[in-house]
Amino acid sequence: MTFLCIGLLNTSDKVLSHISSKCLSYMVLYQLKFQNEVNAHWLQFCLNTLGEDPASHTLTPCLMSMISVYKGILLDERIRKADYLLQILVALEDVFKGFCSSSISRLSVTECQAPLPDAASSSHLSCLLDLLEVLVALRIELKLNVSLCKHVLSGILPQVLNLMSSSVPYFVKKQVILVLKRCLLYKAGEDFLPSPPSSYNQQGPALDEELAVLATTLLNAVHHGWLSQVPSSDRSSSFGGANEGSERGPDLVILGAASLSVLKALEIQFHKKIHSSIGQGYTEFSEMSPCMSRLLNFLKQHLGWKEPVHFCEWVSLTFIEQDDDMLEVAKTLLQMYLHSPSLHSTTSEDEKDIWKLPSHECGINPHCVFLFLLKNVTFDASVLLDFLISSETCFLEYFVRYLKLLKEDWPQFCSTCTFLDRSVSLQLPAMARVSVRPVQTASVSHAQESIWSPHEETSTALRPKNKPSPRSRQSDSESSSSLGALQRLVEYDSSEDSESEMSGSEPCLVLSHHARVDRSDIDTHMKNLELTAMRSVFHTTSAGMQVAAATYQAVGIQQKSVQCLSDLQKAINRLHKKKLFPYNPSALLKLLGHVCVLSKE
Repeated sequence: MTFLCIGLLNTSDKVLSHISSKCLSYMVLYQLKFQNEVNAHWLQFCLNTLGEDPASHTLTPCLMSMISVYKGILLDERIRKADYLLQILVALEDVFKGFCSSSISRLSVTECQAPLPDAASSSHLSCLLDLLEVLVALRIELKLNVSLCKHVLSGILPQVLNLMSSSVPYFVKKQVILVLKRCLLYKAGEDFLPSPPSSYNQQGPALDEELAVLATTLLNAVHHGWLSQVPSSDRSSSFGGANEGSERGPDLVILGAASLSVLKALEIQFHKKIHSSIGQGYTEFSEMSPCMSRLLNFLKQHLGWKEPVHFCEWVSLTFIEQDDDMLEVAKTLLQMYLHSPSLHSTTSEDEKDIWKLPSHECGINPHCVFLFLLKNVTFDASVLLDFLISSETCFLEYFVRYLKLLKEDWPQFCSTCTFLDRSVSLQLPAMARVSVRPVQTASVSHAQESIWSPHEETSTALRPKNKPSPRSRQSDSESSSSLGALQRLVEYDSSEDSESEMSGSEPCLVLSHHARVDRSDIDTHMKNLELTAMRSVFHTTSAGMQVAAATYQAVGIQQKSVQCLSDLQKAINRLHKKKLFPYNPSALLKLLGHVCVLSKE
């Protein structure tokens, strides 16, 4: 049976070859699990294929088979406990290293006359990148002290960086960036692992050293202009087909992955420098400023920033569609800021000088990053509550660290809010310069609470070059239904008095009681909310503005931020009292309480 599958791999019929590769992989896994033996014929086939001509028809099926077998071993605890994986990796080590080196160097030719790789070569390279990520996942998850897995991080992936300057297709370069990001985040294999990959703190010093080599190589490449080679084509929503209505704009996925990779490399270098300087006094991390300057110039080129530019907004602009990466970036920037005293300069009373402070010029001021984050979610406490409950983001860790900073650095926060308000007001016409909050009466609808200035809403939507979605042309009455969907982020159906709370007069109620609510389309509702709220502001008549002026009171960013945190505190308190919060939020509530006290002083 093994010989039959291997023979069919060499056929020109891609479907038959793919099915044969799958059958061969399942056969190998079956023998590992139930017969306690490694399929010698499969192993010899892999050795022969990797040592042959790269243009061989069997190369892609061979790589796919290796990926399937390694994934099967990684996902099956019974096979993992045996030493079969070590036998396979050790047997393939030398030939695989040589294959990777020759394949990458052959495609990394940078001369202008270098021929474009054909479809087969691109397919081989894509499969190789998948295999490299699986090997890194084996290294991280199983803590394998195998030379091959270690060499992938410290030897092969640094070579892969050279593909940015080659003529390989766009999708291969994008895959390179994504694999690099996941490896630096210790999240290799997150797409197929049943549970989240191991966290940073659970890794050993050997793995940290291997990643430090990769991080150093990346930062050296950035210093020599690597970011200028990272492409960013127009994103398309037509799944590769022709669609005149496709969204236009930079590919935020590759921009975000490249930015996060550079930041994580900086963080790894940062930690390494801190550990090496223990007992020697404080050592300034001088690499951060020039690296952040190159990163911001790279983003400015692709995002189409227009003067005046506030560099701290890059996080919100780049990661508007990727919450988990945005919060990871915010956490990393905050950590580097806290350990960089040279960035902790006092603010100037002149609004023209505050943006020249080091933390603003580097785009890492924690107060600006947090305020732009709140702006992205329209100061909606229910979204923050969803982040806190979710296990898919690092928001809790970031939020606690930021609240501790906010407690000690409240004057700086207030100054940042003031200057942000002034910078916004200088860019808006008189009629559009309205940032409103409802007077706390029970008669004001929740839909009206989300309406704010056109400038702020445009920053939230962040689609200045994109055509409006068909949803944006729906009636204004849908904004209230969208808000209703947002307020159902957390439900407590088992609570007996939930309905009584819903009938209360609190102006910003996060929780609601709806049994059988489908929350799968919550992102669509959020986008709909943003677009309908924007439409309601831009198309309000002067008479409507006069009515609104009688109902609302203008507030600034600081008031809206404090109100958002206050609403979040009330919602957490409510859930905690009913024993519905997933963990003990006492420390978090205490920090939020400090913020509320400071805001009243």
